[in-house]
Amino acid sequence: MARDPNLNALWCRVIVEELVRCGVAWAVLCPGSRNSPLLFALAGQAGLKCLSHLDERSAGFIALGLAKAGGAPVVICVTSGSALANLLPAVVEAHAAGVPLIILAADRPFEVQDVGAPQTMRQRGIFGDFTDQEIDCPEPQTEDLVCRSLRARLSRAVQAALGPVLITVPLREPLPPLPDPRFTDQGLGAAALDGRGPGQPFTRHVRSGAACARSGAELLAGMDYLRPGLRGVIVVGAESVHDEAAVMELVAATGFPLIADAASGLRRTGMPVITAADALLGGALGETQPELIIQVGALPLARPVFEWLGRQICPWLMIEGRANRDSVSRAWAAISCPEPGFYAALGARLRPGAAMWRERWTGAQQRAVTALTRQLAQAPWGEVLAAHLVCTARDQRRFLHLASSMAVRHGNLHCQADRVSQIFANRGVNGIDGTLGSFIGENLALGGGGVLLIGDLAFLHDLPALAVALDAGTPQRARACQRGAIVILNNGGGGIFDFLNVAQVPGWQTYVRTPQPYDLAGIAQAFGCPFVRVNDGPSLSAALERAGREQSLWLIEAMVGDGCVAAHRGLLRAMAEAGG
Repeated sequence: MARDPNLNALWCRVIVEELVRCGVAWAVLCPGSRNSPLLFALAGQAGLKCLSHLDERSAGFIALGLAKAGGAPVVICVTSGSALANLLPAVVEAHAAGVPLIILAADRPFEVQDVGAPQTMRQRGIFGDFTDQEIDCPEPQTEDLVCRSLRARLSRAVQAALGPVLITVPLREPLPPLPDPRFTDQGLGAAALDGRGPGQPFTRHVRSGAACARSGAELLAGMDYLRPGLRGVIVVGAESVHDEAAVMELVAATGFPLIADAASGLRRTGMPVITAADALLGGALGETQPELIIQVGALPLARPVFEWLGRQICPWLMIEGRANRDSVSRAWAAISCPEPGFYAALGARLRPGAAMWRERWTGAQQRAVTALTRQLAQAPWGEVLAAHLVCTARDQRRFLHLASSMAVRHGNLHCQADRVSQIFANRGVNGIDGTLGSFIGENLALGGGGVLLIGDLAFLHDLPALAVALDAGTPQRARACQRGAIVILNNGGGGIFDFLNVAQVPGWQTYVRTPQPYDLAGIAQAFGCPFVRVNDGPSLSAALERAGREQSLWLIEAMVGDGCVAAHRGLLRAMAEAGG
């Protein structure tokens, strides 16, 4: 007697088993008919945590957040047709950030393709160059070789994933997992039916690159410009570091100043980071010239840092992952995916760096941070003070997510190296798409307790994601999802555009800044979220403290007005002058 009720159920069980055995622990399920066999297989798989969400666009970002915070591949399951197209923004971000997002998409049979059948479109290639791999599964069948091939292909693809993987599964009627008295699996052997067993991928895949196979000394051969005593600097952008300990050992060995974005993963307790570079490089330090630049991953975000780096003509060593990160075309050498031993060899080559150079940077950093603290202690209420209070709050939060646009720029300036253990940001392609979904996914993966700093436009852009706060599956996961706070900097539209030349064009507020009339209190009520509107620093601090104690997802609307440009530039100027 067959174990599975029908052919679709068998086929989808095989697919889901291999995904889980390759490390998938979470799946985000989007409702549909054509993908219902996949939905039931995912929901019934032991050890797999599932979350159902009706909007594919925000669901894709929830899966992205789960994968980023959890450090493992996550499945997003959708039905056929335009449902799949809604995942494009999340897929693009996952590709740019190197996040293993596994897209499991149902499809319709061959005979209804390209003939105008409803809810049917050509799904292969829909994401263009933004997927690492695509697997077009055959239609379900009980051929032993085909079933083993399905397991083998899936197990290799998921284990090798360094970005999005699209798995398309054509399914025929009858779709639901209801008993079919005609179905038999007698033609399948044990390997096809059960694979290698729980916890064992059908094919174990071991990744080994050319760079990994070479020693640090071999990789550094011919780089005669690497020597002790240099005025060097190490720069790291957001989400760029896969081995924090190795990078910090390099910093310790060389003594080079480390300029690392807030979301780089390097602003952790005890790590010596130049957090005030945004300000300092607009002052006297901006006239200095290093003798070596070591770039790990992407470039830092801030314009003063970016422009200072772009003016340098010294040797420039790139340490990158799978993607080319030389956005200013300055690299003298690029090392891809090195082993940790490479950092030790590089540190030994450069040890020690120029002592006076290091002391100038660290002294300027200390004076600039002192000036920042002094300025904010007497600053009037506004966006800069609100962002500072969120970034420096001493509470029980587990992580901070900085939305794109102004929030991440505030975070780069205000998040010091002794405050928050983890900081996230979607900096792959820098859009405001899916910020709420990404944050909710991270909150689920880490057990709640997160804080999101976001502008009003980015908040409104992804409202469907808030529906997860109402029902995150089991009560335990719902509580984990809900505990935290979303702080909305309401500056009346896209405040970042106030800093740009477009603000000089008549009509720019209507067409670019786009202030919105929505009542956020009403939105909070619709989604069942506690809400508070604050107009001063003490009220914001009190709201954050309360949100940290309660098992709810709080919405905190900070009415900050539109005076950010003068306050932000004044703070940078004061810090630069103090740094000297």
